[in-house]
Amino acid sequence: MDYKRIFIVTMVTTVLLLVALGAFVGIIDPYQQYHSRVDAYCGNQRSEIGGVARNHDYDAIITGSSMSMNHYPEQVDSLWGWKTKNFSIMGATFDDYEKILPFVISQGKVKNIILNIDVFSFARERGAVPEYLYDDNIWNDYEYLYNYTSLESAINYIRNPLPEKDIYHFSSPANRNALKEKYRLLSSGDSYEGEVYDFSRLCECFDESLLKIFKENNGNIKWWVYFPPYSIGEFMLLYKYGDLDSFMKFKKYAINSMLGFPCVKVYDFQVAPWINNLDEYMDVRHHSHKYNRNIIKSIYEGKYEIKEYTPESEMALKLMVEQYKDSL
Repeated sequence: MDYKRIFIVTMVTTVLLLVALGAFVGIIDPYQQYHSRVDAYCGNQRSEIGGVARNHDYDAIITGSSMSMNHYPEQVDSLWGWKTKNFSIMGATFDDYEKILPFVISQGKVKNIILNIDVFSFARERGAVPEYLYDDNIWNDYEYLYNYTSLESAINYIRNPLPEKDIYHFSSPANRNALKEKYRLLSSGDSYEGEVYDFSRLCECFDESLLKIFKENNGNIKWWVYFPPYSIGEFMLLYKYGDLDSFMKFKKYAINSMLGFPCVKVYDFQVAPWINNLDEYMDVRHHSHKYNRNIIKSIYEGKYEIKEYTPESEMALKLMVEQYKDSL
């Protein structure tokens, strides 16, 4: 048996397979690292935003957590005359802002940013941002080309390419009874398995991510930052498990910090009467498309804008909690 020949054939075959694998991922390019596709996406937000930011045309973005995923760029464009992309990230953490937003800004395209800010984003652990997709170093592209997730995304793209209008919209229906059942389950135990709202850590994570970005881009970009209208059920859970005061304390800190920048406008929809209409929620946090449209329209019209922090909003929210705490 000619072992040398077998070894050479095996090595050549392996190399050819690797080349073919890398070429397949590179040609399909599921995360649009090398070219743009206007009408087809794979839907992996943390992996795809970098390529879209580099290769697409836009001058405004919507970003934040799943709370902003149901925004329609078309509505934003029709009101302001921008060319908008939705760069929302499911379960966004401060780590996503720290690593992804500076890269998007560095492309030199974005002039306007609508950002939803969730307190829980600064309470969570760091996410899993694939940093090799957010640099200009071609030598680490092998991490993209020879990656199981990239290969899986390429295959899924071939099978089921997603139009842009679908990748940032979840379709679970709003349902009052389902929300009440979820609230009942969440509130039935001795503790809430949600985020830990430690004030010092919240401030630290906010400072090293968003606040740092505001400082570095002060005046270069206009920001419309808003606190999303969670349902009254979310605030009742925070109240029940003793986190509402820390939540509000951090919110005050973040608002006062942001108001120090002339380029940042801040809006608070957590005091809107909408939060009491449980028919518009799919769970204690996530609301219907109707509320997304209301948010954009209200920002455009200057409603719910905070020009200085006052304790009245905190008192109003706590009053709503008191009024509703026995109704769910």
